[in-house]
Amino acid sequence: LNFKGGVGKTTTTVNVAKALHDMNYRVLVIDADPQGNASKLMGKRIDEGNDSTLYQLMMGAKNINDCRFLEQDKDDSFEFVPSNHDLGNVEWQLSNQMGREGILKKAIRPILDDYDFILIDCSPIDGVVTHNAVTASDYIIVPLNGEPFAVDGMGRILQRYRETKETVNEKIEILGYVFNLIKKCSLHEDTKRTLREQHAKRNWPGKIFNTEIKQNVKISETSGKYTNIFDFMNTFSRSSFLSRNKWESANSAAEQYRQLAAEIVESING
Repeated sequence: LNFKGGVGKTTTTVNVAKALHDMNYRVLVIDADPQGNASKLMGKRIDEGNDSTLYQLMMGAKNINDCRFLEQDKDDSFEFVPSNHDLGNVEWQLSNQMGREGILKKAIRPILDDYDFILIDCSPIDGVVTHNAVTASDYIIVPLNGEPFAVDGMGRILQRYRETKETVNEKIEILGYVFNLIKKCSLHEDTKRTLREQHAKRNWPGKIFNTEIKQNVKISETSGKYTNIFDFMNTFSRSSFLSRNKWESANSAAEQYRQLAAEIVESING
């Protein structure tokens, strides 16, 4: 969750899901963003005319079993609920419905025992769909980039968290904050230092994860290949110097997501 765009919510969700799956956890991803970018990374193109998405699930036209797909259509992969632009219609179609913030929680209740982790990729819009995502969740993870305005959105995130906890989901906690798309430069170091100071001074709930996701061109390239960093890494043969360098760069990014996934598991178990 972050109400700022471009902080890496989608790549974090999909790559952490893949890392957790590789750790033998049962994983479901729910794409709760009308842009459908997570769905694209998992192999579901937004223009495929699919009528079994989160939109149909929330509108009551489909049940959760109709809307589950295998990532990249691979039998040995994790599962996901796709999204597309139709999801944006939920904001006005359900605006007057009683109990609208609990629709997703109710819809996924029948399959909760099928998974160890359900990850929801949230939209930057603080609307009905995001309220549903937060109401259905046990934990919030907040990706933060190194840009100077990263601190500005924290008040809104904490407000949404506290309102949700006080009204519809007393169990929810902020698990932590992950520095994402971080460059090795003084600007990003200054931003991280400011965020750490604010975290301590204002007693923000949750921890700052030790793992940082560094800016890496191979992470950016995964969106053009509609895949995660782990599968993208394996497309390089390492038979030449150039191919080996590409594999090593992708593997470095993949290892960061492995570490983040392990830290998430440790934090929850702790």
